[in-house]
Amino acid sequence: MIINDVLSEKLIDLDMHVKDKNDVIDKMAEMFYKNGIVKSKEDYLKDVFKREKLGTTGVGMGIAIPHGKSKSVLKTAVAIAKLHKPIDWDSSDSTPTKMVFMLAVPEGKNSIHIKLLSQLASLLMDDNFRKKLFNVKEKSDILKCINLNIK
Repeated sequence: MIINDVLSEKLIDLDMHVKDKNDVIDKMAEMFYKNGIVKSKEDYLKDVFKREKLGTTGVGMGIAIPHGKSKSVLKTAVAIAKLHKPIDWDSSDSTPTKMVFMLAVPEGKNSIHIKLLSQLASLLMDDNFRKKLFNVKEKSDILKCINLNIK
């Protein structure tokens, strides 16, 4: 499985208005729920917030990758949000978060979870790739950008 397999324009918001990271996580979980990715938004949120308590998912460079393996997840997916205004996510480099990639993975699918995180990390380490993402104006352009850069 590669990241392209679990992306959809329905799970992308290019101008998300939020007040803090909890608000981002809630709105992205709502996207999963509305699109049939999770059967219970509340159960999924519990698992994501449980993971957040273990350590920040603000990876730095303006990016956060909250995630949760949950019994509530019906199928693996990645949601993407470009934030209207950057917010604090307690990232390792103290850079405000501009873009969020949220993973939903069924419980017990550890190898898929690790593979998706690895692919995302590999893509997001590239400065040019991040700059392109931060400047994207159309949902389809995010998908094209990722598709062209996946190895």
